[in-house]
Amino acid sequence: MSKQTDNSATNRSHSHFAGNASLILGATGVVFGDIGTSPIYALKETLHTSGARVDDIYGVVSLFFWTLTLVVSVKYLGFVMRADNRGEGGILALLSLMPRKIRGPKTNKHQAILVLILVGTALLFGDGVLTPAISVLSATEGLALLNPDLAQVAVPLTVIILGVLFLVQSRGTHAIGNIFGPVMLWWFGLIAGLGFYRFLAEPSVIKALSPIYALEYIGHSGFKTFAILASVILCVTGAEALYADMGHFGVNPIRWAWMFLVGPALIMCYLGQAALVSTNPEAATNPFFGLAPNQTMLIVLIVSATLATVIASQALITGVFSLSRQAVQLGLFPRLTIRHTSAEHEGQIYVPVVNWLVGITSIALVIGFKSSSALASAYVLAIAGTMAITTFAFHIVAREVWEWPLLKILPLTVTFLIVDISFLVGTASHIVNGGWVPIALGAFVFAVMAIWRAGNRALNRRMRESTRTWQDIYQGLETGEISTVNGIGIFMASPAEMVPAALISHVTVMHSLPEEVIVVTVKPDTQPISTTPVLCDHISDRLCRVTIYAGYMETIQLPGLLEREVLGDKEKLATYYLSERHFLASDNGTLGHRTEALFEILHRNSVAPTAFYGLPYDRVITIGTRIDL
Repeated sequence: MSKQTDNSATNRSHSHFAGNASLILGATGVVFGDIGTSPIYALKETLHTSGARVDDIYGVVSLFFWTLTLVVSVKYLGFVMRADNRGEGGILALLSLMPRKIRGPKTNKHQAILVLILVGTALLFGDGVLTPAISVLSATEGLALLNPDLAQVAVPLTVIILGVLFLVQSRGTHAIGNIFGPVMLWWFGLIAGLGFYRFLAEPSVIKALSPIYALEYIGHSGFKTFAILASVILCVTGAEALYADMGHFGVNPIRWAWMFLVGPALIMCYLGQAALVSTNPEAATNPFFGLAPNQTMLIVLIVSATLATVIASQALITGVFSLSRQAVQLGLFPRLTIRHTSAEHEGQIYVPVVNWLVGITSIALVIGFKSSSALASAYVLAIAGTMAITTFAFHIVAREVWEWPLLKILPLTVTFLIVDISFLVGTASHIVNGGWVPIALGAFVFAVMAIWRAGNRALNRRMRESTRTWQDIYQGLETGEISTVNGIGIFMASPAEMVPAALISHVTVMHSLPEEVIVVTVKPDTQPISTTPVLCDHISDRLCRVTIYAGYMETIQLPGLLEREVLGDKEKLATYYLSERHFLASDNGTLGHRTEALFEILHRNSVAPTAFYGLPYDRVITIGTRIDL
């Protein structure tokens, strides 16, 4: 018996180890793709600003090391990743954790907090657009070291790679996702090995890991420090992905992958580049590809870098899809077509309109900026802005939700904000040279969210002011004004509606109602996957109000859910009634002519409830209504 118990414990231990190893490998492939490819361009861009003297090299590498330590190890892995919503992370997860008074603000203070969170979300979309462009272009630029004439190939080759990458999104990423981990494992081993090879030639650069060099360099550089920090921040590109993707792998596998593989590999790679430039200042033009000792290894490095940057881009594209779905479910975006590309993996989704907007914009940026150095100026502002807003949001969650005392949270917030704002001030100088790009992209996304939110709030106010009540409906049925017809009618209602607009229109036009009426309302939940059961409120023997809660990571297929939870086989006999709203966009409403006109465009181009909720097209009746908001 004892032997069997020992064998069982051993098997569980092996299974647990294998499961953790698989998660660590997966996190290495997906979560660290962006930050893992930053050595291709980060030190190069920083040395272009700082210069390549020995003091510059030591000071910059020290800044890199302590930025990685403070931002990644301490801020994100140590604190921010504690703020998870049932295991899910990201800036919208932080928003969903906040009290209702902030998510539905009634005061100027809470309104300002919400606006700030939405700005951070908008900047994340900008990050998702810029990452594929700068990552892949920085890899293909390595061809110039093989032959200077190949420099002109970098842009068209990048355009082709990105074009193919966005074209294959509709096929799903699960199949190619299986190779992400092994390829990135090879990548981190390769850059660490080449870094160590160069480090052996000048091991004294290890001294640069001392904070003294960073502090002295900041003291000597004066105001130039901010310009240098604007490039140093490139070493933590993708830090937000650690938090956003934690739901896929869990906190501990991400921490272990960072501590034992990714972090050491990045530091060794930066030390190797520093050693190379210390002994050969001309290598500062592209120190990463200078790590290769010969032409053969250079080719291997270029191919590996291209594969790694494609993986990093894929991770960001998938992240933008996920962010878009969260925004839709939280009522920040119009309804979008969301296709599931894997029956086994809920997170494997494809959002066509987002894919093409991101793809076209990324390719346009490559063609317009033509080099990774030019794109870096555009890239850094999005990173700095998102990091600062995440710190602010984390402070609110710690104070308002966890009720941390001010003496506990304030020192952390101040420390993180000093770092974040220093980077933000430095990157602000790049606005003219390309920093306007993430601002423009973020402004567009923010405008969509703000208009959609304002329009829906105005629409909900109008729905609450409906002239018909359930009492009117009952009275009409009793007097015979409203006749009864055979069948089951399922009427979709917004959370603000007491009586669905489609039902009111049906009574007004047809003077009748089905003998069994089901009123269905889908409400957003603050959880990733809602655990709230379907609520059925039987108002009368023929009327039932059904409330379904949808988490911000869920896609609701309504017919199957109603069949399982409410109607059984009768669902296949039911007819769905929807209201198609058209807006007058006049100056008489509370929304204003221009805002209402823009809301009308968004509403008209959002996915119809029939497609969004998977309703059967042959059993849907849509009734039009006109509203002035």
